[in-house]
Amino acid sequence: MQDLLQRDLGSSLLSIAIIIGWFGLFFVFLRVITLTIKRILDAIFKKS
Repeated sequence: MQDLLQRDLGSSLLSIAIIIGWFGLFFVFLRVITLTIKRILDAIFKKS
């Protein structure tokens, strides 16, 4: 914790922002994948 406080505040905030951005992209891709799987399964089960 002391090492985090001694570092530059700007670089710490930038690192946090990058991590949050990657998490956001991951959840967006996860949502898109689940929606496409749901549509594919709906199409399969409606035909049969």
